[in-house]
Amino acid sequence: MAGSRTLVEKMSDKEIKLELITILTTAISNCSLYSTDHSIVKAQAERARDMIMILMGENDETEMMIIDNDLVFDKEPFKERSIHLQNFIKKLQRKGIDKMIFKRGFSSEEVASLIGDVADIASSPTSYDHISLGAVEVRLESESEFSPEELENFREEQINKVKDVFSGVSRYKKLDITGLEDVVINFIAAFKKEVNILNIMTPFKSYTEWTYTHAANVAIITLFQAEALGIKGELIHEIGVSALLHDVGKMFVSNDILNKAGKLTSDEWEEIQKHTLYGAKYLLTTEGAPQMSVPIALQHHLRYDGKGYPRMSSFRSKQHIFSQIVTISDFFDAIRAKRPYKKDFEVVEILSLLKKGIGTTFNPMIANSFINNLGRTLNFN
Repeated sequence: MAGSRTLVEKMSDKEIKLELITILTTAISNCSLYSTDHSIVKAQAERARDMIMILMGENDETEMMIIDNDLVFDKEPFKERSIHLQNFIKKLQRKGIDKMIFKRGFSSEEVASLIGDVADIASSPTSYDHISLGAVEVRLESESEFSPEELENFREEQINKVKDVFSGVSRYKKLDITGLEDVVINFIAAFKKEVNILNIMTPFKSYTEWTYTHAANVAIITLFQAEALGIKGELIHEIGVSALLHDVGKMFVSNDILNKAGKLTSDEWEEIQKHTLYGAKYLLTTEGAPQMSVPIALQHHLRYDGKGYPRMSSFRSKQHIFSQIVTISDFFDAIRAKRPYKKDFEVVEILSLLKKGIGTTFNPMIANSFINNLGRTLNFN
């Protein structure tokens, strides 16, 4: 088996993960024919152990999580698609397993036992000496699993990812949607560890960083609303990516106008308003962009009562439902950035402003859901 491990070490990180999932899925299927003591299963368990050890590197443990049908290795989304990956996720979810932590010292025998327990419909997998299993649950208590340093690093990492993607935006260059999908997965995973979503949001620091921080913050608030409204699966990922892209049209507006500290002229304000049209037009031809991203980019400055912009008669009748969600997120973060809030009652003040706009600017059902759920999360109710 030493030669086998040498071959694994020559594989790329992505290849190792794909091969690991294939081996584990195959081994689970084989357990329906053989016992965990069979030479085939034992060999697969040993090979899986070697791969996990390589992925672990010098760390004391390595973690695999399932977040809304996506596999996450050590907090890094794994976006590859294969039939084995889909089957692996289904087999774990069927057993109520959303998280596996392999700690240094785990053996191939423990891996074989895990494989056997997942394969056995009647058994209930439990944790082993060096392998912990569990479900990823939304935290209900007030404590955070993030330390202040971890939160700061997390926010910085996500903003940098958004910035990297947006820096490549031009009329003649394709957008890297995959990079934004990773950010959305990371935000959803962070919700499981941090009950106060305001802590995940990045504080306003400078006008030059506003586009990226605002995009990330709007996505966080939008995902929070979507979860509260019962939106799940692929749809919640699409609305998260679309929220990140809601202001992409501003990449085609002059930085002199975007970063202007003083009052805008009428011509400058007219140009700013065109960012909704620029964004929708760009996303129409962007491969991989969610379909909903186009109306969200176009309509997020429309209002529930049909006012706002762009002033086009064809959009007077109805604002897209997902645009209505993003409109609330956009408003919340814009007001929050104007005044750097530090006290809870000031967040309540924003919610009060939201209430005043119910029925005119905001959809009553969506706005009330957001106000009630955020208030409950932050213990304002």
